[in-house]
Order: sequence, then structure tokens, then C-alpha cells
Amino acid sequence: ARRLALDEEARKRRDAVLSIPRSLTGVAECVTAAERLVKTAEEEAAAVTATLNESEVAELRKIYGEGSSGKGLNKGLIRGGAGALKDLEERQKSRATRTKRDVIDTALLDLVAFYRDVLAVQFGAHVELANEDRRDELEGLARSSTPEDTLRRIDAIMRCRERLAANVNPQMAVEAMTLSLRRPVG
Repeated sequence: ARRLALDEEARKRRDAVLSIPRSLTGVAECVTAAERLVKTAEEEAAAVTATLNESEVAELRKIYGEGSSGKGLNKGLIRGGAGALKDLEERQKSRATRTKRDVIDTALLDLVAFYRDVLAVQFGAHVELANEDRRDELEGLARSSTPEDTLRRIDAIMRCRERLAANVNPQMAVEAMTLSLRRPVG
């Protein structure tokens, strides 16, 4: 809630995620939605890690003497520095992958909350909705589907989360999910 209140970009990303269910009318739309979600996660991960990566590389280069002068020092990294730089780059790549998966997971949790609200509307539960601002959309989906459909969609999202945790290719996992979330035509 704090992130959404303070970060305009977070609100935009959440809005984009919550617009996914209504966009899934065909196979092409499912693939496009999955591609957009994964690409957004990659961009966010890159933005989050870029500054940190740069400062870590600069600090490591400084530690290993790059740019220093004096007897016995060269212009590049001194002995051991190249290996340490390679190790750092591998750790940074792993961090970027984790961050990307975390961003996707946050989006998936937003979708689970959305479908939980649809289920609450379908059962007429008197609970506070996480997505009250989308009540019309929730009610429309509740009317056009069954509670079984909604539970099937929640299961598809949870299966996607499990696949991502098992290191399945994010694009493939999210595409499989969006195809399972697709609304029937009619």
C-alpha cells in the first residue's frame, strides 16, 4: 500500500497488470499480454540494478588499483582483479534475474487479489475488496463466469508462480498462465 501511495510508476504498473484479465480475449492477446508483463519486469529489474551495478564495479576497480599510479602498478586491474570482476558480474546477473522474477511475482499476486475479489463478488461475500476501484470490472467478470472458472484462474496464477520458482523460462510460464486466464468468447 505504501509503495502504491508513494510511487506513481508502481501505480501505473499495477494498473497495467490489473488490465490484463479484460484483455485476454484470444490467443494473440494472451501472448501479447505475457510479453508485455515479462518485458516490463525486465525493464524494472534493469532500472533497479543499473545504478547499484555501476557503483559496485567502480568500487571493485578502485580496490584492485585501476587508475592508480606508482611502481609496479599498471593502468588496468592488478592481479586477481579480472577474476573478481567476473565474479561480481555473475552475481549482478543473478540479482537481475531474481529481481525480474520478483517483479513478475508481485504482478501475479496482484492478479490473485483481483480474482479473489471476483470470487468474493460471485459469492456475495461482505468483505473489503482489494480492488474496490475496479468494482464494475469485478462485477462484470463475476457475472460472466462461474466460481469454478475463477478458482481455475487463481490456480493457473499459482501454478505460474511455482514454475517461476522452479526456474522455468518466464515468458513460457506467463504465456501458459495468460492462456489459462483467457475469457471465453460470447
